[in-house]
Amino acid sequence: MGNLFLKERESWWVWCIWGVVGCVLSGYVLVSTKQQHLAFVVPSLLSVFITVWMSYSKRFEFFRAFKVLLLVAAISCVPSLADIFLPLNELAVSAFKAVLVLVFLVILCVVCAWLAKRPKQYY
Repeated sequence: MGNLFLKERESWWVWCIWGVVGCVLSGYVLVSTKQQHLAFVVPSLLSVFITVWMSYSKRFEFFRAFKVLLLVAAISCVPSLADIFLPLNELAVSAFKAVLVLVFLVILCVVCAWLAKRPKQYY
């Protein structure tokens, strides 16, 4: 039946550490391949792996999973977003690319949170 009266507290340090791990891996992929679109594979795969774990544990509702996934993916995308904004000569193009990345990130987190949510309980 879940925790009816017990509100679980999130350990945000753990999720920040996962975000930093994703940030380091994303930076490594970016440095070794020099391609921005491959650097976004790491936050996507990290979000999918966390989604699978959340779905397995069955203790995350939609908004809680969405907040966690958005935090981890946002921290993981920092090297890629920094690489987009480094050439400041074309700021409009860089801003457009960054907005596309952030929209993709939010859509990915919504889909993953929807998949990770705990099933409805009938009683």
